[in-house]
Amino acid sequence: MTQFIDKFGDINSVVPPTKYLTFGPWIYLVPQYVPKDVLILGYAGGTVAGLIRLLYGNIPIVAVDIEPCTPLYGEEMVRADAKEYVKTCKHFDTVIVDVFPSELREEICDFVLTKEFAVDVSRIANYIIVNTLKNPDMSNWGFLKRVGMNKPSRCDNRIYYYRTVDIPELL
Repeated sequence: MTQFIDKFGDINSVVPPTKYLTFGPWIYLVPQYVPKDVLILGYAGGTVAGLIRLLYGNIPIVAVDIEPCTPLYGEEMVRADAKEYVKTCKHFDTVIVDVFPSELREEICDFVLTKEFAVDVSRIANYIIVNTLKNPDMSNWGFLKRVGMNKPSRCDNRIYYYRTVDIPELL
């Protein structure tokens, strides 16, 4: 297993991932049901995509990142700005929002907390997972049905789960 450590000394991704990656946020970014397809906004090192493959097999995954990334698990890679991509892309069963500025580790991208972005994502998803840090103001996401929140131990992440339709496995 290889760990990718950023300039702050934090582990940003693990290749190949295992289902036992409970010391970081990645396992909490995997949908709690088998989705038909997944859009990952913020691919980085691909740990979340690898976990989805490990746990759920060969479901279609589209990964979007503004930085150049190498697909490691058979995903379709799109190099684009996540904020713009969600305005015109197709519908996905699950959308995972995991976007952070590359130069900062203490904040998520500011657009994630806007009403416009929340509305755009809600239009294209049945189920949404949003990875944040610390205790963000998620009020602009309040029009959606929040089905949970996790705070993984030993990190500052807060991961929020929303649904736009009923998902029988989550009821």
